[in-house]
Amino acid sequence: MDSDYWKRAYQNTWSASSAREDRLARWLERITGRKAERSGLGAGTDDFISGSAKANGYSMGDADLHIVGTDIYVEVTGPLSKFVSADEPLWFRPDKFDNAVENAGKGHDTFFVHHCPAKDLWRVVHIDRETAQRYLHRAFPVVTPTIRGRKERYVEVQANDRCVRPLSYLRRYLQEHLPPPGAQDGGRCE
Repeated sequence: MDSDYWKRAYQNTWSASSAREDRLARWLERITGRKAERSGLGAGTDDFISGSAKANGYSMGDADLHIVGTDIYVEVTGPLSKFVSADEPLWFRPDKFDNAVENAGKGHDTFFVHHCPAKDLWRVVHIDRETAQRYLHRAFPVVTPTIRGRKERYVEVQANDRCVRPLSYLRRYLQEHLPPPGAQDGGRCE
C-alpha cells in the first residue's frame, strides 16, 4: 500500500486545514491560558511529510492538538467546502475514532471539533465513555462515499445525535477541568 496516497489526494487542502487548526489552537489558548501544541503527523503545517505515521514517530490517527500540561487532545476536522450543510451528518476518519478510544484507556481525553464552513459552525464530539461504547457497539455506521473520484471511509454521526454538542460544551468542560484561564473567552472561535 502507498502510504502517501491520501496525502497526495488531499495535499491541496493542507493550507486551509492548517489555518483551521491554527484558529482553534488560538481559541483554546485564549480560554485555557495554556499552549495548544501540534501533536499529530502534519498538524499545523502544509509541508509534505512522506511515509506512514508510524515511520514518522506517530500513531495512526493521532489528534491534531494537545493542551500542554493536560491529558486533553483535540482533533480538528470537517469539510472545507461551504456547500456542505450543517444539517448533514458529520464524518470522521475511522482511524481517528480508533485512536481516541484506544488512548482513552491510557488517560487521554479526546475531543473531535468539527467545523462546518457553510455557517462557520464549530461542533464538538467528546470521546467520553458513552461515545466510545457506542462506537465500539457500532452505533455509528461506516459510510463509503466517493469524493473527488476516490472511495473513502468515514464514521458517520448524525448532526442531531446526542453526542454532537456546541463549542460551548468544550469551553465549559475546559473551565471545569482546568484552573481558571488567564484570558477571557469571547464565545466564538476566532
